[in-house]
Amino acid sequence: MLFLVFYFILCAILLFQGLHLASEIKSPLGVLPEEVAQAPRPSYAWGSYLMAFGGFSALFGLLGFAWPFFLPMRPVLFTLGWASLALFGLWVVFFGRKAEFMGTPTVADDHGHH
Repeated sequence: MLFLVFYFILCAILLFQGLHLASEIKSPLGVLPEEVAQAPRPSYAWGSYLMAFGGFSALFGLLGFAWPFFLPMRPVLFTLGWASLALFGLWVVFFGRKAEFMGTPTVADDHGHH
């Protein structure tokens, strides 16, 4: 029973994270500055993948209650879901867009302030 709780929580995380990524391109929420936003194409691809994988995992998990054929798929999809989430996290941290600050530095203040 505890496995099912974590399984469906992971499905929801994947689904909603993918939905956020895919929809951020067309209608941005404006919560991040433009300098640190991810590139549109990879972001949309990751969002579509995470949304589809989370949705299909939830569907197969629910079908397991009605037909025992789907029961052995749950642990496999759970592992693949965590792997997908880990790869997405690695992409965001290491391969995503880096901050590009376009502003100019402020004038040096030589008044002896500490």
